Amino acid sequence: MELSVILVAYKSGPIVRQALESIVQYNDIGDELEVIVVDNSPEKERIYPDIQNIPLPHFQYISSDNRGFGAGNNEGVKVSKGKILAFLNPDIILVEPIFQKIIERFQKESIGMLGIQLCYENGKPGFSFYYDYQMSILKKWTLKLWNKLGRFDANQMYISGADMFIPRDLFIQAGMFDEHMFMYYEEPDIKRRIEKLDPTKKSVYDESLRMIHLEKKSTPSSLQMIGHEMDSSVYYGKKYGLDHEQKLLFEYKYYGIKEKVYRIINKKKAKQMHEIRMYMKERMDAHDIGCDGNV
Repeated sequence: MELSVILVAYKSGPIVRQALESIVQYNDIGDELEVIVVDNSPEKERIYPDIQNIPLPHFQYISSDNRGFGAGNNEGVKVSKGKILAFLNPDIILVEPIFQKIIERFQKESIGMLGIQLCYENGKPGFSFYYDYQMSILKKWTLKLWNKLGRFDANQMYISGADMFIPRDLFIQAGMFDEHMFMYYEEPDIKRRIEKLDPTKKSVYDESLRMIHLEKKSTPSSLQMIGHEMDSSVYYGKKYGLDHEQKLLFEYKYYGIKEKVYRIINKKKAKQMHEIRMYMKERMDAHDIGCDGNV
């Protein structure tokens, strides 16, 4: 088996079938492709009846408890057989054949992780990569531009978790995803561990290949998600000796700036920013990070 696609489908409903149908349509490696869906939705919301007839040569469906993004993907890896693992979000749609070209790149180059261009439904570039643990307003404001221009810096950035391609053996040797993180920071964490294991295995971004990412369709924005991100930020910071207190304070202050701007242009958005900040303050208190409540 050349490549194993793994999708963790938490409360993803019809979008999972849409993703699978696009994989069927653009499968350019035939029997060398397997697809594994790990469904960690509540029992009444599981999707198997809707996807059981998907015409894929090798297809597995796993029902699982929801222990987070990393844990769900690890379950898929344990039953996978592909030389390359493709961690894809359930809210992606293939628009062209990509698998054969990705396999060929791994065969010719020393790659630890590869990502391709993620586009919005209108075809415009979305967010295919992010800065690692940045605390700069300039970097926040320019990230969209760098994605638009395809300016990926492997020393400062990491590939989006919506479309990560990693050699299976390397992923397992690096320890797989850290299941202490429920959601967020799995990508830069595994990137660091792969590079520590083998410094020659670099992260690569290929903007010549693309897929649609229906961003936020599989992970609705909510205070709970912000809480998961903050918890993972603290854990990740402690794991690598990064200043997690300053990181959370920076994010809190950044939302404060957004709240002030929205007070002028969008009162409803300003209220949302305020609610987020108050929730963030509660989470920071839980992590013993002092915050005076001001921007």
